[in-house]
Amino acid sequence: MAQLPQPFPVAEGIGIFIGIVAWDVLSAGEMELLKASLIAAVGALVWYGARCWLSRRRRRTS
Repeated sequence: MAQLPQPFPVAEGIGIFIGIVAWDVLSAGEMELLKASLIAAVGALVWYGARCWLSRRRRRTS
């Protein structure tokens, strides 16, 4: 039986981005948007990979 693909965690990526930008503004008084976007992209990809891995693992045990 075909399973729906896992959705990409856009909301989580945006949340990570906003958190990093807020941390930079509060700690250093400046925004490093490139750093924040790279960290958010990597975090979202890791989250997506974890979702796919757990989905595949659950499918095998069921």
